[in-house]
Amino acid sequence: MNFEKLGGNITNKNNYFMDFIGKKRFISCIFLILLVIIVSIITYNRVLLQIDLGPISDSVDYFTNALVFAGQGIGYSDLIRPPFFSFITSIFVRMGYVSINTIFAVDGGLFIFGVIGMFMLLKIRFNDLESFLGGLLYATFPIILVVLGLGFSDLGSVSFTIWSFYFMILAIKNDSRWFYIAFPFAMLTFLTRYNNILLIFPIFLYILMNKDRINIKNLCIGIGASFLMIIPLLLFYYEKFGNIIYPFLNFGSTSTMVSVSAENASYDSNIFFFLQNFTGLVGPSGITVLFILLSGALLILIIKIIQKNKFKNNLVERFNSLNRKNKIELIFLIILLTIFLESFSKTFYMFSELLFFVLAYLFYDLTKNLNIKNMDIHLLFLLWFLVFFIFHSIFVIKDYRYFVLMVPPVVYFMILGLSEISNRLKFMIKDYNITFPLITILLTMIILLSSASELSLIMESNNDDKVANHDMELASQWLVNYDLEYKNKNIYSDLWPNFSWYLKTNVKPVPVFKDNQVYYGGVKDKNFTQMDSKAYNKYLEANNAEYYLSVRKGLNLTSYKPIKEFGFIIIYKKI
Repeated sequence: MNFEKLGGNITNKNNYFMDFIGKKRFISCIFLILLVIIVSIITYNRVLLQIDLGPISDSVDYFTNALVFAGQGIGYSDLIRPPFFSFITSIFVRMGYVSINTIFAVDGGLFIFGVIGMFMLLKIRFNDLESFLGGLLYATFPIILVVLGLGFSDLGSVSFTIWSFYFMILAIKNDSRWFYIAFPFAMLTFLTRYNNILLIFPIFLYILMNKDRINIKNLCIGIGASFLMIIPLLLFYYEKFGNIIYPFLNFGSTSTMVSVSAENASYDSNIFFFLQNFTGLVGPSGITVLFILLSGALLILIIKIIQKNKFKNNLVERFNSLNRKNKIELIFLIILLTIFLESFSKTFYMFSELLFFVLAYLFYDLTKNLNIKNMDIHLLFLLWFLVFFIFHSIFVIKDYRYFVLMVPPVVYFMILGLSEISNRLKFMIKDYNITFPLITILLTMIILLSSASELSLIMESNNDDKVANHDMELASQWLVNYDLEYKNKNIYSDLWPNFSWYLKTNVKPVPVFKDNQVYYGGVKDKNFTQMDSKAYNKYLEANNAEYYLSVRKGLNLTSYKPIKEFGFIIIYKKI
């Protein structure tokens, strides 16, 4: 046997394989591994921080649901919440991790999964370095670090959204069989956070823009597979509620609320809420990007003004290239845009959603003959951002954390802007443009420093929550020792999820009574009158409450007496 020849063939094949891996995959893998290492370190420290601070009511709700799914319920649950985040957590509960800390870790794991997806999604449009920076920006905006590890479903839902869009683009650009995964992931997105139903707009827009490339058969198989996934859940809801769509109806009723009291703690009718708080939400790295974009755009504009004749001629040529149909579309587009801006916040949010969907498609149809590269992807990300921006800007119940749903498209356009500016304002060393690498080095340094600072700030600003959890734990342990039959008693609390977890029993809710109104989301003015005290007393008596674990200072309850205090916790017992 000619071993030399055989060895030569093997060497040639290995060289070919290594060349292929080296050119196509190796650098991407290095950037992705580096990104995952950085983000994993940040996530690990954030989860440890949250373990030290303790749970928030919403995270307890998700975890007690996980206990139900794992067959280890404690008597309390909130099954109208989206189920999939709790279902994933229940897998670890079945493995023996029956601790509230489990949900913090699951939140962190799903986040890292999303960061990997963000890198892959950006890679469709950008190079490795640009995708790395985009993934790092997404992972380290202050609002992301605040929400990360809380045990909420927000970041998990964003992760599934990212992967859903990634597979959908692959299905249209590469192989339509990716629809088999894309739509099931879209369903998981919905089942992790119900208002992700709004993502149907960018999904349908992207399909519509690429309708000539769609394999209808595989599209239908993907949609069918996604609906098969929900059948077990519907059967579960039928068993629990006698109505397969009861939780969805509850979401629908809350998302269409038109009458909310200004006394509600989360009430804010300001439609510019997210714009006014934008710099705080994106932090130092985001502000630096905005500065670079504005400075670069100004410099490019000055260059264009110097070349004004050429710039003007290009605009005239492009307008003249439009046919009669395109010019009518342009006029119609301007009219619809005017209606959109005039009606924004003055009509039902769904009207604005539908109107912008039409605007986006008209714009695509108008510009497709201009051969603008990746216009369909640009519009996909734009509508992804706007469906949530419109909804949460118009909806009067606001929270900073709602912005996390908009972060991936914000990052996309930041990277797009940086990429375009670096391609137009080139700093060359030999034949290599170092503009974007320099920007990446600068931003990475800012990101690492600001992330460390943000984690310290989160710890300092949430120290009251740590103390509160400690007090609740002490109060719960005291009640367990005080009344050995407490599980057979009617116990009510303002923080019923937390006390349900600490007492391992069903603690029932006490809403806020304020000025003859009932609030379940807290109030701005926490000073209570005697009339408010009477309302509390009446509610507790009507429900035959035997213990009331209160966090409301200043209550004068005639049928209940305080028997123990732990910090801000007052334990009342029925007289």
